Amino acid sequence: MKRVSFKTLGCRLNQAETADIAASFKADGWEVVSFGQACEVCVIHTCTVTSKAEKNCLRLARSIKRTNRDTKVILAGCAAEVTGNKLIELSGADMLAGQAIKFQLPSLLEAKYGHFHCNKYNGLKRADTPLLPPVFDATRAIIKVQDGCDFCCTYCIVPAARGKPWSRPFQSILDEIRALAGQGHREVVLSGANLGCYKDGVKGIRHLLAGVEKITGIDRIRISSIETSTAEREIIDYMSESSKLCHSIHIPLQSGDNQTLKNMGRRYTIDQYVNFIDYATTSIPLLGIGTDILTGFPGETDNAFENTFKLIEQLPFSNLHVFPYSKRPCTKAASMTDQIDEKIKKLRLKTLVMLGNRKKIEFGQKFIGKRVSILIESIQGHTGSGWTGEYLQAKTTISPIKRNQIVSFTPLSFSDNILQ
Repeated sequence: MKRVSFKTLGCRLNQAETADIAASFKADGWEVVSFGQACEVCVIHTCTVTSKAEKNCLRLARSIKRTNRDTKVILAGCAAEVTGNKLIELSGADMLAGQAIKFQLPSLLEAKYGHFHCNKYNGLKRADTPLLPPVFDATRAIIKVQDGCDFCCTYCIVPAARGKPWSRPFQSILDEIRALAGQGHREVVLSGANLGCYKDGVKGIRHLLAGVEKITGIDRIRISSIETSTAEREIIDYMSESSKLCHSIHIPLQSGDNQTLKNMGRRYTIDQYVNFIDYATTSIPLLGIGTDILTGFPGETDNAFENTFKLIEQLPFSNLHVFPYSKRPCTKAASMTDQIDEKIKKLRLKTLVMLGNRKKIEFGQKFIGKRVSILIESIQGHTGSGWTGEYLQAKTTISPIKRNQIVSFTPLSFSDNILQ
């Protein structure tokens, strides 16, 4: 049997799409094996949000070709869409697959190389195929419901990489989730490039959440990142009354300085962002709040950075994703003249990462002695691991314990960022 492996870099949307690409190979008779195992084809699902992410894709491709020259390496997704054939020159990969064609890879391989027999993949999604092998058999299923973005923030390459926004049909999403529930999945994550803009006719993200909540077998729902100025308040309102929607939200801040936000092309002010956080935590006091911070953006002064630091200190964040600004092609910020020195970026990055670690500890300690529930994702010995609804990692030794089981317990400590 032909073997294919996958490596996914970047966002949850990429993870959801990798599962669908894997389904196309399974439907064509391929065996999906873990990344690093011997195989005829390796698909690297690329990310290009930062230059570092794109370099990692190239490094992986070169490594695979050094290890096994006969393996066909395919670079798929965002970097392939934006950077194009230059990736082949830099990595030694055999093939590129941009956004429009990455779901037809089995037939493309047959057309290019001939010796890969093709059963003519019929467009089935992963939920229509038998349960995927362990490499994709996660307790948590990530569902793509929306793609594309036209917000065009000055630093962001996503509009160039993923195009204009569009949403999947409402009923199609529910049908896929029902099938996944039938396969044993108990938790789903709704993902999109700009999830708050989901729209199918009159149905928006709140309608979608309500539809998923009614599906038997799905016990927990999560959402990926939500942009301020979309549907964030609707989601909090629904979360406050839902029995399944987890009490966590990821809402990018990017900067705590109004002038920097304006230069970034963001659609909110600091006051508007703070007002939402106040609204959210008033509705759900122990809400897990994650955010993205982009430091070292062109023109970010010492005072602007200090404003960001102070705002993060003030707000009840539980999880910070901090990135140094990276020039990306097709973006306005790449041509800005007041670029920040790399040494300053690294110092600011380190400072914010340390602050983020402190914020996580402060949040996690609030749950010591409080009842929490987790979906068991892995077991080592008599210890089961998973994530709380607030998106804190947790471990418990409750017995008996099984994978894909939801258990409740009272943690006695929060150490190494783990409730136990």
